[in-house]
Amino acid sequence: MFLRTRNKENVASATWNEFLHGLGTTRDVAAERAREKAGSVRETLSGTGTEARQRASLALDALAGRPAPVRWGWVAAAAGVGVLAGLAVAELLRGHPVDEAVASLRRQLSHSKEQVQEYVG
Repeated sequence: MFLRTRNKENVASATWNEFLHGLGTTRDVAAERAREKAGSVRETLSGTGTEARQRASLALDALAGRPAPVRWGWVAAAAGVGVLAGLAVAELLRGHPVDEAVASLRRQLSHSKEQVQEYVG
């Protein structure tokens, strides 16, 4: 009977140790997840704070009557797009039938002018 009690105590002790080990592992996993969540929340709040400070500064500048800063990046981008659009249109119109028709008309007019000068002269 003493052996059965001893065996039950060993089983209970082993089970208790496994339970405590499982709790420790669960605690470690929960702590790691909490750290990850806290880091992502910290990053979100940090970015939000920076944005809020920038907006508040721009609002105070507007209330003080200071002009808004020129965003040169957007100006340069718009100029680049305009240049590219102009080049594309110029390339499309190069060799266009209208150019050929104008050249043909000039040739005919110059030929007619020569004929008129021969007739008059």
